[in-house]
Amino acid sequence: MPQLMIDELPAWQGGKVVVVDDNGASAHMLADFLRMIGHGAEVVTADTVEGLADGILSAQPDVVFLDIMLGRLDGHDVALALRQRGCNAYLVAVTGWGEPDDARYSLETGFDEHWTKPLDTSRVEVFMRVRPERIAAAA
Repeated sequence: MPQLMIDELPAWQGGKVVVVDDNGASAHMLADFLRMIGHGAEVVTADTVEGLADGILSAQPDVVFLDIMLGRLDGHDVALALRQRGCNAYLVAVTGWGEPDDARYSLETGFDEHWTKPLDTSRVEVFMRVRPERIAAAA
């Protein structure tokens, strides 16, 4: 029996995505791109970890693209707060830090993936074709 390729499957559409980045232009560009490929996307900002977690949770996202270095805030702290509050969204760390220890720490703090900047739109598009599911070990 022939195996289906991902391009032969209908793309996932209508996902709820939250983008968090202290660079507003970057956040809005990614959100605009996500909308262009068929998803709902919202940019969330706040001055505290708790406020950011509240904003993300209220959006009830499927996926969160969360910058690690958020000015005075640390995205790892936000991921921990989200997981402690029962958030099951798929969390993607977005950062300029790309060493193996950086990726390992992101996974330890509740992220599902660790991506380095600048984000490649083709990678985002391929990633968003199928709704990402958290694996049991990460949950």
